[in-house]
Amino acid sequence: MSLYFLELALGLLFIAALVGLFTGKRVAYAFTFISSLALFGVSIEGLSGLEGEIIPFLPTTVRIDPLSALFLLVLAFTTLSLSLYVPSYEVKGNVRFLTMATNMALLSAVLFLVTDNVERLTLAYELFAVFTAVMVLASETRGSTKATWRYLVLTQVFGIIPLLIANGLACGAVGDLHHLTFHELHENLGKLPVRPAFLLALFLSASLVRSGAFPFHVWVPRVYRSLPSPFIPVFLIGEGLGVYMLLRVAHFIIPTGEAFGYIVAFIGTVTAFATLYSFREIKLKRKFAYHSVMDVGIAYFALGSSLVLKGSFLGTVALLGALLHVLYQILYKSAFFFGLGAIEHHGEEPNICSIRKLLKGHVMAFLVSLSVFSMAGVPPLSAFMSKWLIYTAPMGTTNVLLWLMVVTVAFLGIFPLASIIQVRRVNRLLCKREVEREEVPFVMRAVTGAVALVSFTVSVFPFILLPWLTGSIEGLGYPLPENPAELFFGSPASFLALFTLVAMALIGWKIGKMPTERVSELLLIFYNMGDILRFTADYFLSTGKEFYLKRILPIIKVVPKHELPLIKDYDDALDYPVRHLDEAMFMPLIRAVERLARWGKSQNPDMNALMSGFAIAIAILIILLGVFA
Repeated sequence: MSLYFLELALGLLFIAALVGLFTGKRVAYAFTFISSLALFGVSIEGLSGLEGEIIPFLPTTVRIDPLSALFLLVLAFTTLSLSLYVPSYEVKGNVRFLTMATNMALLSAVLFLVTDNVERLTLAYELFAVFTAVMVLASETRGSTKATWRYLVLTQVFGIIPLLIANGLACGAVGDLHHLTFHELHENLGKLPVRPAFLLALFLSASLVRSGAFPFHVWVPRVYRSLPSPFIPVFLIGEGLGVYMLLRVAHFIIPTGEAFGYIVAFIGTVTAFATLYSFREIKLKRKFAYHSVMDVGIAYFALGSSLVLKGSFLGTVALLGALLHVLYQILYKSAFFFGLGAIEHHGEEPNICSIRKLLKGHVMAFLVSLSVFSMAGVPPLSAFMSKWLIYTAPMGTTNVLLWLMVVTVAFLGIFPLASIIQVRRVNRLLCKREVEREEVPFVMRAVTGAVALVSFTVSVFPFILLPWLTGSIEGLGYPLPENPAELFFGSPASFLALFTLVAMALIGWKIGKMPTERVSELLLIFYNMGDILRFTADYFLSTGKEFYLKRILPIIKVVPKHELPLIKDYDDALDYPVRHLDEAMFMPLIRAVERLARWGKSQNPDMNALMSGFAIAIAILIILLGVFA
């Protein structure tokens, strides 16, 4: 029955995408709402395990275990909230393509979580990247085109290409592309033509770029700035998918050792430095984008710690902390961005002054503040509970490297709260405008409040999620806690972690009240370190782009040698024809696109619509080639 619900959910999301594309009416989100209810049923039933075939005319094997069911539960709740919120929101941009791309991105996320096949995982990864890129492009905001290109290039070059290489290597080991399941790959690792560590590195690259972790975090603030706030939760789900994929690979497919755990923990620690840049931002979406990067970094640090401490109770604590932190941050950040949508609803850009629309005369002041302070780790809210577990694990060891990293992460945990207090202080000093309560529609307030309250409830009462959490790691060799008290107080280090969290919150409160200039002076050394890391990342990205334009492009496209120096960016490369084009396969698609273009001229669509239509055609082609190849 639950597999029927899964088919129903996928079908309804697809119908919602079509209705939104061809009508542009908000009734499309009614189908999204019903699909979210079906997803709730699938996630609850998936706690006991589900597997089978769905979509009879396109046979697709799915397998839902407690880990994927846990992420499906949060995805279902986010989908439900989005479907209720957006119809009351005054969408700016191309409504048709934004609605279509949002529903198709959610559909791709569901496929990503339920598949048991590496090839299908790659396909879902690519579809999610394409449709989320269309979401940004359809927003039609200033800088959305550049943000789309940067995001799409990163996800293709460092995400889909490594996954395609991994598919080729895995297929060589298993010997059958269509039965390339996680289990079969695990059983045939010895037949790989390379060491499993290389395959692990490929999956790590794809996970990092999907999550927006260092060194691929550069797309996050640009995309958040360009996208309407209520649609950012879709990207928050994508960040969670990146962590989910690495967790799945590192624990269920490829055996990992301490060395890989240290690498992941170090990457997470470096990623957490992004929170320092929030002090430079007055635009709230970019400010909280850097905080989002930090949360992803903390999750990777916890995941790396669990790999180092694998098999011990402290490893269990670290792994459950990583899961909680990923799921919590999707919830409380969704509530916050739903709150910012109330500002954009009236045509304003969210910044330190415009947030007074929420802070004066609104119940949303409390609701948004609840989500914001959850992110800051204020007791006993969401991030506080997950960080409690994350800090407990390394503090309970004598491992010097883990201690150095956890102290760094704890120190960086000062600044989310300090940044929030800074916003409130500047708002009181400089911003005097007040707004009437009735300006924010009731449905938008209700959805924001519901998401914030759910985030608060599952953090204060962690026993609600404990069966899901323990079930998701059962069978991995970790000792399982019997109750929340054992999880949070089962190690003497938990009291040290608790003291550290409270101390960091108090220090963050003090720093937030300091003048911005003094804070900037205190952080100068860390800004310099961040600039070094940013320049390093930009160097590798620019070197990769130059290598592609100078070395790879002449192979895949017909570029005269004398024109090669004139190509400076990816846009210039679009003017040249593809070499070795298989006309028997692609000419029907090319003719269809040409007819679409001729029809488009008579309908006078904008460029965003045309490009989005082409993206849909490519996505359908990828599906057909993946299924029938």
